[in-house]
Amino acid sequence: MSDVDNSTIYTARTPPETIAGDPIDESQSVHANETKSDSISVPWPGSTYMIRSRSTDTAGQVITLLEGQVVLAHQGGRGSAHWDCIEKDRWLGFRNPVSGKLLGHDEPGRLRCVVDQHRDWEYFCVRMKPEGGFVMLLRNGGRAESLWQLGLKVDKGKKAHEAHLAKIQKGDGIVWDFIKCTASNIIDGLSSDPAPSSV
Repeated sequence: MSDVDNSTIYTARTPPETIAGDPIDESQSVHANETKSDSISVPWPGSTYMIRSRSTDTAGQVITLLEGQVVLAHQGGRGSAHWDCIEKDRWLGFRNPVSGKLLGHDEPGRLRCVVDQHRDWEYFCVRMKPEGGFVMLLRNGGRAESLWQLGLKVDKGKKAHEAHLAKIQKGDGIVWDFIKCTASNIIDGLSSDPAPSSV
């Protein structure tokens, strides 16, 4: 037997490291107002969120407590747009840390933030949509078997620009992103939009 090795060894030349680019740059973002500093996540008790619309007519606006009213406003404007997620009997609730009050609805279904207790009219079910974002469902009057979406409602005799946030029975509700608030994005801000605008 011969000790001669006639096999061929080929070693591919590869760089010592590979730097991959960001898989999704801002022009390819799933949501036009989404930035890399945003931390969109599933709402969970014990965390604080900004609740931002991704629906066409109201995209980028957040649920804000402004002068005692719950409105959609641009990020960075006046008002309080942070919501602490809490839980009771497996229902989610959203407490404004400035007022200490909970998001809920009144008898006609208009969104409000006036009560201290997490009860039937302050119960939310948040459901993820396959194409992204979430719908927020509210109990209809306290009946758990009937859930209505959170959306925009135009009262009889009013114009479309006078719509307000409310539970709606028919039609599509607003699709939302939940932006988890961290010390860095609260300090840095999520947007430079200076002025609030209610719906």
